[in-house]
Amino acid sequence: MRKAIALVLAVAFAAVMISPLMAQEQIDVNTATATQLQRLHRVGPAISARIIEEREANGPFASLAELQQRVRGVGPATIAGWEGMAVAIPPQPAE
Repeated sequence: MRKAIALVLAVAFAAVMISPLMAQEQIDVNTATATQLQRLHRVGPAISARIIEEREANGPFASLAELQQRVRGVGPATIAGWEGMAVAIPPQPAE
């Protein structure tokens, strides 16, 4: 009986801890601020600054794969850690 109660409590605790992560908004790397970018896996002040500098100098990223190619210090492991958290939404052309 104690094991069953412990299991139920463990599952409930896990659900409480994971639910905010699942409800998290995705961060668009084409519009995000440095602070927003730093919420992503393996992104600190230096990487967020490089992302913003590259975006401002050469335009928006068509995809996260393109960001990886254009920004030094962002590799496959970093992009994999962003799964479900980050997107690259190209801006729509003005009509």
